[in-house]
Amino acid sequence: MTLDRQFLYGLRVASEVPLHQERTAAADGEPDVAIRWGRPIPGREAPPPGRVIAHLETDQPYYTFTATDDGGYHLRFYRTCDFVVAPGLRSVRVDLVAGADPGIAGILTAGALLSFLLTVRGDVVLHASAVQVGDSVVAFVGRSGMGKSTMATLLCADGGALVTDDVLRLDRIAGDGGYGCRLGATELRLRKSAAELTERFAAAPTARVTSDARDALRVEPATRDQLPLAGIMIPLPDHEHDTVEVTRLGAMDALITLLRFPRLLGWTDPAVLDRQFQQAGEIVERVPVYLARVPWGPPFRSGIAAAVTAAAGLPAPVPVSAPK
Repeated sequence: MTLDRQFLYGLRVASEVPLHQERTAAADGEPDVAIRWGRPIPGREAPPPGRVIAHLETDQPYYTFTATDDGGYHLRFYRTCDFVVAPGLRSVRVDLVAGADPGIAGILTAGALLSFLLTVRGDVVLHASAVQVGDSVVAFVGRSGMGKSTMATLLCADGGALVTDDVLRLDRIAGDGGYGCRLGATELRLRKSAAELTERFAAAPTARVTSDARDALRVEPATRDQLPLAGIMIPLPDHEHDTVEVTRLGAMDALITLLRFPRLLGWTDPAVLDRQFQQAGEIVERVPVYLARVPWGPPFRSGIAAAVTAAAGLPAPVPVSAPK
C-alpha cells in the first residue's frame, strides 16, 4: 500500500492512513514514525491492557490510553479504532473497529495520534490554529467549537499563510528565549456554519467534506518552519456585540487559561500533567496571551483579522479580497 509521506509538526511521517495534508517537503528519509493499517477488530467496551494514563468520557467512554508493559502504548477510541504504539514511538498499527468509517480514523491519526506522540516525547503542544503574518505567527487557542479555525480562516483570507490547524508544536528558539512554530496541517476544518468564509478569498480555496461532516479548506500554507510566535489569542465568540475587544492577560490568568485547553483531555499520568504545567508556565513568561471577544457570525464582520493582529503587535495582513 502506498505510504502518505508528510513532514508534520517536526516529524517525518509515513502513513498508510491518508492524512490529507501537503507537507511533503523534507518528508523524505527515514521516518520518525510509520503508521500502518492493522486488522479489523470488534467494538470493545473494556479499556485496553496496561496502566491507564488518559481517559475521556462524554455521554459514554470516548477514549482510553494506556502504557503497556513492553514500553509501548495502546490508544482505544471505542467506536472507531485502536492505535497500538510500539516501544520507541516509531511504529503505530491502526486497528479499525468493524463497520467504522476509516475516514474518522484518518482524522484521529492526523490530530489525536500525532498529538499523543508529541506529548509523550516531551514536546510542547497547544490546541491551536496558527497563521503567519509578516515574519511571525499568531496562534488561536481554545477547545473545539471556540472558533480557532474560523479565526485562522479570517486571517488567511486577508493575506496570512496557514501554519497549522488544531495542533501546534512549539520549539524553544535558541538564544532569544522565544518559541518557534512548527509547520503542521494545511487544511482548515470548519463547521458548516462558517462555510461562508470562503467568499472572503480572492480565489475560492479547494474544499472537501470530511468524514465528520466539516468543510476542509486548503488555503495558502506557510512554508517557513519555526517562525517566532508573537502572540496567543483565546477567541470568545460574541453574538450580542459588534466590536472586537482584546485584553492581555496577566501571567497567572494566562497560565490558568492555557491549562484549560490541552489538545488531548483526560490525562491522569502525573509526569505528563507536571510537564504540561511547567511548559505552560514557561510559555506565558515569554509570549503574550490575550482574550479576544469577537463579533460572531455568520455573517462575519469585516475588520476582525486586522483588529486581533493589531492587538498582538503584528502588522495587519495584506488584504487580498473584499468581503462580500
